[in-house]
Amino acid sequence: MVELRAEDIGGLNANLHPDAGLRAAAEELTAGATRVEARLTPGAMRVALGRSGYPRDARFLRAHSPDATIPRALLDAIPSQIDVDIGWASRPDATGGATWIVGWAPRIGTLDPLPRDIVLDQGLPLRTDGLKEPRLFIGSPDGRAQELAMTDGTARWLDVFHVPGEYRVEVVDGDRVAYLFSLYVDAGPEAAAPLPGPTERPDANAVAADLAARVNDLRVRTGLAALRPFSRFEPETIAQAACLASTGEVAHSSARCPGVPAMAERSYHPRARHHEDVVAADNSEESWERLFDSPGHRLNLLCASCTHLTVGAATEPTDPARVFTVIELMEFPEGEPVPIIRGRR
Repeated sequence: MVELRAEDIGGLNANLHPDAGLRAAAEELTAGATRVEARLTPGAMRVALGRSGYPRDARFLRAHSPDATIPRALLDAIPSQIDVDIGWASRPDATGGATWIVGWAPRIGTLDPLPRDIVLDQGLPLRTDGLKEPRLFIGSPDGRAQELAMTDGTARWLDVFHVPGEYRVEVVDGDRVAYLFSLYVDAGPEAAAPLPGPTERPDANAVAADLAARVNDLRVRTGLAALRPFSRFEPETIAQAACLASTGEVAHSSARCPGVPAMAERSYHPRARHHEDVVAADNSEESWERLFDSPGHRLNLLCASCTHLTVGAATEPTDPARVFTVIELMEFPEGEPVPIIRGRR
Protein backbone atom coordinates (compact mmCIF):
# COMPACT_ATOMS: atom_id res chain seq x y z
CA MET A 1 0.00 0.00 0.00
CA VAL A 2 1.22 3.49 -0.89
CA GLU A 3 0.90 5.63 2.20
CA LEU A 4 -0.76 9.00 1.66
CA ARG A 5 -0.04 11.35 4.53
CA ALA A 6 -2.18 14.15 5.94
CA GLU A 7 0.46 16.69 4.92
CA ASP A 8 0.31 15.37 1.36
CA ILE A 9 -3.42 16.07 1.26
CA GLY A 10 -2.93 19.51 2.76
CA GLY A 11 -0.34 20.29 0.12
CA LEU A 12 -2.78 19.39 -2.64
CA ASN A 13 -5.68 21.37 -1.20
CA ALA A 14 -5.79 23.24 2.09
CA ASN A 15 -9.57 22.74 2.24
CA LEU A 16 -9.22 18.95 2.55
CA HIS A 17 -9.19 17.75 6.17
CA PRO A 18 -8.21 14.09 6.84
CA ASP A 19 -10.77 12.39 9.10
CA ALA A 20 -10.19 9.16 11.03
CA GLY A 21 -13.82 8.05 10.77
CA LEU A 22 -13.92 8.49 7.01
CA ARG A 23 -10.62 6.67 6.68
CA ALA A 24 -12.00 3.75 8.70
CA ALA A 25 -15.05 3.64 6.42
CA ALA A 26 -12.84 3.73 3.30
CA GLU A 27 -10.70 0.91 4.69
CA GLU A 28 -13.80 -1.20 5.31
CA LEU A 29 -15.04 -0.63 1.76
CA THR A 30 -11.61 -1.37 0.32
CA ALA A 31 -11.45 -4.65 2.22
CA GLY A 32 -14.74 -5.64 0.58
CA ALA A 33 -13.53 -4.75 -2.92
CA THR A 34 -12.27 -8.25 -3.66
CA ARG A 35 -12.74 -7.75 -7.43
CA VAL A 36 -11.56 -4.91 -9.67
CA GLU A 37 -15.09 -4.47 -11.06
CA ALA A 38 -16.75 -4.38 -7.60
CA ARG A 39 -19.40 -1.65 -7.16
CA LEU A 40 -19.79 0.74 -4.26
CA THR A 41 -23.43 0.25 -3.29
CA PRO A 42 -25.48 2.55 -1.03
CA GLY A 43 -25.95 -0.32 1.42
CA ALA A 44 -22.22 -0.99 1.66
CA MET A 45 -21.46 2.70 2.16
CA ARG A 46 -24.10 2.96 4.88
CA VAL A 47 -22.69 -0.05 6.74
CA ALA A 48 -19.13 1.29 6.49
CA LEU A 49 -20.13 4.72 7.77
CA GLY A 50 -22.21 3.19 10.55
CA ARG A 51 -19.39 0.96 11.73
CA SER A 52 -16.87 3.83 11.64
CA GLY A 53 -19.21 6.23 13.48
CA TYR A 54 -18.74 9.02 10.93
CA PRO A 55 -21.76 11.36 11.39
CA ARG A 56 -22.31 12.63 7.85
CA ASP A 57 -23.68 11.32 4.59
CA ALA A 58 -20.38 10.92 2.74
CA ARG A 59 -19.61 10.19 -0.91
CA PHE A 60 -17.11 7.53 -1.92
CA LEU A 61 -15.15 7.43 -5.16
CA ARG A 62 -13.29 4.40 -6.48
CA ALA A 63 -10.54 3.95 -9.08
CA HIS A 64 -7.85 1.44 -10.01
CA SER A 65 -4.23 2.55 -10.29
CA PRO A 66 -1.83 0.38 -12.36
CA ASP A 67 1.22 1.65 -10.44
CA ALA A 68 -0.41 1.62 -6.96
CA THR A 69 -0.21 5.41 -6.53
CA ILE A 70 -3.43 7.26 -5.74
CA PRO A 71 -5.14 8.41 -8.95
CA ARG A 72 -5.06 12.20 -9.03
CA ALA A 73 -8.51 12.11 -10.68
CA LEU A 74 -10.02 10.96 -7.38
CA LEU A 75 -8.75 14.05 -5.57
CA ASP A 76 -9.61 16.35 -8.48
CA ALA A 77 -13.24 15.15 -8.28
CA ILE A 78 -13.58 16.57 -4.75
CA PRO A 79 -14.78 20.21 -4.52
CA SER A 80 -11.81 22.48 -3.89
CA GLN A 81 -13.68 25.66 -2.95
CA ILE A 82 -15.26 24.37 0.29
CA ASP A 83 -13.98 22.65 3.43
CA VAL A 84 -14.42 18.89 3.26
CA ASP A 85 -13.54 15.88 5.41
CA ILE A 86 -11.63 13.19 3.53
CA GLY A 87 -10.52 9.59 4.14
CA TRP A 88 -8.77 7.13 1.86
CA ALA A 89 -7.57 3.54 1.63
CA SER A 90 -6.09 1.22 -1.00
CA ARG A 91 -5.97 -2.51 -1.73
CA PRO A 92 -2.94 -3.86 -3.66
CA ASP A 93 -3.34 -6.53 -6.31
CA ALA A 94 -1.12 -9.17 -7.92
CA THR A 95 -0.35 -6.97 -10.94
CA GLY A 96 1.43 -4.34 -8.86
CA GLY A 97 -1.50 -1.96 -9.01
CA ALA A 98 -4.03 -1.03 -6.37
CA THR A 99 -7.71 -0.21 -5.94
CA TRP A 100 -8.22 3.14 -4.21
CA ILE A 101 -11.34 4.34 -2.43
CA VAL A 102 -11.63 7.94 -1.28
CA GLY A 103 -14.50 9.21 0.87
CA TRP A 104 -15.40 12.85 1.36
CA ALA A 105 -18.15 15.01 2.82
CA PRO A 106 -18.67 18.79 3.14
CA ARG A 107 -18.07 20.28 6.57
CA ILE A 108 -21.38 21.83 7.65
CA GLY A 109 -21.43 23.15 11.20
CA THR A 110 -20.29 21.15 14.22
CA LEU A 111 -21.88 18.34 16.22
CA ASP A 112 -21.20 17.46 19.85
CA PRO A 113 -19.64 13.99 20.19
CA LEU A 114 -22.14 11.13 20.49
CA PRO A 115 -21.75 7.44 21.40
CA ARG A 116 -22.34 4.94 18.61
CA ASP A 117 -23.80 2.30 20.94
CA ILE A 118 -26.41 3.04 23.61
CA VAL A 119 -28.57 0.95 25.93
CA LEU A 120 -32.34 0.55 25.73
CA ASP A 121 -34.34 3.54 27.08
CA GLN A 122 -31.18 5.63 27.43
CA GLY A 123 -31.54 9.28 26.48
CA LEU A 124 -28.84 11.57 25.15
CA PRO A 125 -28.39 15.24 24.16
CA LEU A 126 -27.93 16.28 20.54
CA ARG A 127 -26.43 19.71 19.90
CA THR A 128 -25.28 21.42 16.71
CA ASP A 129 -23.57 24.74 16.02
CA GLY A 130 -23.37 26.70 12.78
CA LEU A 131 -26.68 25.66 11.19
CA LYS A 132 -29.29 28.20 10.07
CA GLU A 133 -32.55 26.23 9.96
CA PRO A 134 -31.95 22.78 11.50
CA ARG A 135 -34.65 20.11 11.25
CA LEU A 136 -34.27 16.82 13.10
CA PHE A 137 -35.60 13.48 11.81
CA ILE A 138 -35.29 10.10 13.54
CA GLY A 139 -36.05 6.73 11.97
CA SER A 140 -36.64 3.82 14.37
CA PRO A 141 -35.97 0.09 13.81
CA ASP A 142 -39.71 -0.63 13.37
CA GLY A 143 -39.81 1.47 10.20
CA ARG A 144 -41.40 4.58 11.68
CA ALA A 145 -39.99 8.09 11.35
CA GLN A 146 -40.65 11.33 13.20
CA GLU A 147 -39.60 14.96 13.08
CA LEU A 148 -38.55 16.67 16.32
CA ALA A 149 -38.10 20.38 16.95
CA MET A 150 -34.51 21.57 17.08
CA THR A 151 -32.68 24.85 17.73
CA ASP A 152 -29.08 25.40 16.70
CA GLY A 153 -26.77 25.94 19.67
CA THR A 154 -29.20 24.33 22.13
CA ALA A 155 -29.04 20.68 23.16
CA ARG A 156 -32.13 18.64 22.24
CA TRP A 157 -32.72 15.75 24.63
CA LEU A 158 -33.54 12.57 22.74
CA ASP A 159 -35.68 10.11 24.68
CA VAL A 160 -36.95 7.91 21.86
CA PHE A 161 -34.81 4.76 22.08
CA HIS A 162 -37.36 2.26 23.35
CA VAL A 163 -36.99 -0.46 20.68
CA PRO A 164 -33.73 -2.39 20.19
CA GLY A 165 -31.97 -1.98 16.86
CA GLU A 166 -30.54 0.69 14.57
CA TYR A 167 -31.85 4.26 14.69
CA ARG A 168 -31.11 6.65 11.84
CA VAL A 169 -30.66 10.29 12.85
CA GLU A 170 -30.79 13.01 10.20
CA VAL A 171 -30.27 16.76 10.64
CA VAL A 172 -31.28 18.86 7.65
CA ASP A 173 -30.25 22.49 7.31
CA GLY A 174 -32.46 24.18 4.72
CA ASP A 175 -32.14 21.95 1.65
CA ARG A 176 -28.87 20.29 2.75
CA VAL A 177 -28.33 17.15 4.80
CA ALA A 178 -25.93 18.30 7.51
CA TYR A 179 -25.72 15.01 9.47
CA LEU A 180 -26.88 11.47 8.81
CA PHE A 181 -25.75 8.67 11.12
CA SER A 182 -26.77 5.58 13.07
CA LEU A 183 -27.16 4.92 16.78
CA TYR A 184 -27.30 1.27 17.84
CA VAL A 185 -29.55 0.40 20.78
CA ASP A 186 -28.58 -2.95 22.33
CA ALA A 187 -27.52 -4.09 18.85
CA GLY A 188 -24.26 -3.65 16.96
CA PRO A 189 -23.94 -2.61 13.30
CA GLU A 190 -24.39 -5.27 10.66
CA ALA A 191 -21.31 -7.00 9.31
CA ALA A 192 -19.65 -5.72 6.16
CA ALA A 193 -20.01 -7.86 3.03
CA PRO A 194 -17.95 -8.11 -0.18
CA LEU A 195 -18.94 -5.54 -2.79
CA PRO A 196 -21.01 -6.92 -5.69
CA GLY A 197 -20.03 -6.97 -9.34
CA PRO A 198 -21.54 -4.94 -12.20
CA THR A 199 -25.27 -4.94 -12.85
CA GLU A 200 -27.37 -4.81 -15.99
CA ARG A 201 -28.86 -1.55 -17.22
CA PRO A 202 -31.94 -0.89 -15.04
CA ASP A 203 -35.48 -1.11 -16.40
CA ALA A 204 -37.07 2.21 -15.41
CA ASN A 205 -40.66 0.98 -15.64
CA ALA A 206 -39.88 -2.05 -13.45
CA VAL A 207 -38.13 0.17 -10.89
CA ALA A 208 -41.12 2.53 -10.72
CA ALA A 209 -43.56 -0.35 -10.23
CA ASP A 210 -41.38 -1.99 -7.58
CA LEU A 211 -40.93 1.22 -5.57
CA ALA A 212 -44.66 1.95 -5.69
CA ALA A 213 -45.32 -1.50 -4.25
CA ARG A 214 -42.65 -0.99 -1.56
CA VAL A 215 -44.16 2.34 -0.52
CA ASN A 216 -47.58 0.79 0.04
CA ASP A 217 -46.09 -2.25 1.78
CA LEU A 218 -44.26 0.05 4.22
CA ARG A 219 -47.42 2.05 4.87
CA VAL A 220 -49.55 -1.03 5.54
CA ARG A 221 -46.89 -2.48 7.86
CA THR A 222 -46.90 0.74 9.90
CA GLY A 223 -50.69 0.90 10.13
CA LEU A 224 -51.40 3.43 7.36
CA ALA A 225 -53.70 3.02 4.37
CA ALA A 226 -52.22 2.08 1.03
CA LEU A 227 -52.15 4.87 -1.55
CA ARG A 228 -54.28 4.79 -4.68
CA PRO A 229 -52.48 5.28 -8.01
CA PHE A 230 -53.06 8.64 -9.71
CA SER A 231 -52.29 8.16 -13.40
CA ARG A 232 -53.11 11.74 -14.46
CA PHE A 233 -49.80 13.03 -13.12
CA GLU A 234 -47.79 10.13 -14.54
CA PRO A 235 -46.60 12.00 -17.69
CA GLU A 236 -45.32 14.89 -15.58
CA THR A 237 -43.63 12.56 -13.09
CA ILE A 238 -41.88 10.58 -15.84
CA ALA A 239 -40.87 13.82 -17.59
CA GLN A 240 -39.31 15.15 -14.38
CA ALA A 241 -37.42 11.89 -13.83
CA ALA A 242 -36.16 11.95 -17.45
CA CYS A 243 -35.06 15.58 -17.10
CA LEU A 244 -33.13 14.83 -13.90
CA ALA A 245 -31.57 11.74 -15.49
CA SER A 246 -30.39 13.82 -18.46
CA THR A 247 -28.63 16.29 -16.14
CA GLY A 248 -27.43 13.78 -13.55
CA GLU A 249 -28.93 15.99 -10.82
CA VAL A 250 -30.96 14.73 -7.87
CA ALA A 251 -33.31 17.62 -7.06
CA HIS A 252 -36.96 18.43 -6.55
CA SER A 253 -36.71 21.22 -9.11
CA SER A 254 -34.02 23.10 -10.99
CA ALA A 255 -33.57 25.68 -13.75
CA ARG A 256 -33.98 22.95 -16.38
CA CYS A 257 -36.35 20.63 -14.55
CA PRO A 258 -39.29 22.62 -13.11
CA GLY A 259 -40.71 19.86 -10.89
CA VAL A 260 -43.95 17.90 -10.90
CA PRO A 261 -46.03 20.42 -8.86
CA ALA A 262 -45.19 23.24 -11.27
CA MET A 263 -45.95 21.14 -14.34
CA ALA A 264 -49.19 19.78 -12.87
CA GLU A 265 -50.47 23.25 -11.94
CA ARG A 266 -50.23 24.33 -15.59
CA SER A 267 -52.50 21.52 -16.76
CA TYR A 268 -54.75 20.56 -13.82
CA HIS A 269 -57.04 22.20 -11.30
CA PRO A 270 -57.43 22.37 -8.32
CA ARG A 271 -53.92 22.10 -6.91
CA ALA A 272 -52.71 18.98 -5.18
CA ARG A 273 -50.57 19.01 -2.07
CA HIS A 274 -47.34 17.17 -2.91
CA HIS A 275 -44.98 15.20 -0.65
CA GLU A 276 -42.10 14.29 -2.96
CA ASP A 277 -39.04 12.04 -2.74
CA VAL A 278 -36.34 11.89 -5.44
CA VAL A 279 -33.67 9.20 -5.60
CA ALA A 280 -30.97 7.94 -7.99
CA ALA A 281 -29.39 4.49 -7.74
CA ASP A 282 -28.35 1.47 -9.77
CA ASN A 283 -31.59 -0.47 -9.28
CA SER A 284 -34.81 -0.57 -7.25
CA GLU A 285 -33.21 -2.33 -4.27
CA GLU A 286 -30.56 0.35 -3.91
CA SER A 287 -33.15 3.09 -4.54
CA TRP A 288 -35.20 1.76 -1.65
CA GLU A 289 -32.13 1.55 0.57
CA ARG A 290 -31.44 5.23 -0.04
CA LEU A 291 -35.05 6.23 0.66
CA PHE A 292 -35.44 4.10 3.78
CA ASP A 293 -32.00 5.14 5.02
CA SER A 294 -33.10 8.78 5.24
CA PRO A 295 -35.63 9.47 8.04
CA GLY A 296 -36.72 12.65 6.24
CA HIS A 297 -37.56 10.73 3.06
CA ARG A 298 -39.16 7.97 5.12
CA LEU A 299 -41.39 10.50 6.88
CA ASN A 300 -42.68 11.60 3.48
CA LEU A 301 -43.47 8.00 2.58
CA LEU A 302 -45.47 7.73 5.81
CA CYS A 303 -47.56 10.86 5.16
CA ALA A 304 -50.77 10.11 7.09
CA SER A 305 -52.97 12.54 5.15
CA CYS A 306 -51.84 11.41 1.69
CA THR A 307 -54.27 9.39 -0.41
CA HIS A 308 -52.73 9.00 -3.88
CA LEU A 309 -49.40 8.01 -5.40
CA THR A 310 -47.61 8.53 -8.72
CA VAL A 311 -44.13 7.15 -9.44
CA GLY A 312 -42.03 7.94 -12.52
CA ALA A 313 -38.55 6.71 -13.39
CA ALA A 314 -36.00 7.20 -16.15
CA THR A 315 -32.50 5.89 -16.86
CA GLU A 316 -29.64 8.30 -17.41
CA PRO A 317 -27.94 8.21 -20.85
CA THR A 318 -24.62 6.86 -19.59
CA ASP A 319 -22.95 3.47 -19.23
CA PRO A 320 -23.08 2.36 -16.47
CA ALA A 321 -26.40 4.07 -15.84
CA ARG A 322 -28.41 4.96 -12.77
CA VAL A 323 -32.18 5.10 -12.65
CA PHE A 324 -33.73 8.35 -11.39
CA THR A 325 -37.08 7.96 -9.64
CA VAL A 326 -39.57 10.66 -8.63
CA ILE A 327 -42.17 9.61 -6.05
CA GLU A 328 -45.21 11.85 -5.58
CA LEU A 329 -47.40 11.23 -2.54
CA MET A 330 -50.41 13.52 -2.72
CA GLU A 331 -53.44 14.78 -0.91
CA PHE A 332 -56.29 16.68 -2.55
CA PRO A 333 -57.74 19.14 0.00
CA GLU A 334 -59.85 20.89 -2.67
CA GLY A 335 -60.86 17.78 -4.58
CA GLU A 336 -59.22 15.60 -7.20
CA PRO A 337 -57.36 17.60 -9.92
CA VAL A 338 -58.87 17.42 -13.41
CA PRO A 339 -57.47 18.65 -16.75
CA ILE A 340 -57.90 22.36 -17.49
CA ILE A 341 -59.96 22.89 -20.65
CA ARG A 342 -58.67 25.94 -22.50
CA GLY A 343 -60.90 27.50 -25.09
CA ARG A 344 -59.83 28.60 -28.55
CA ARG A 345 -59.14 32.24 -29.29
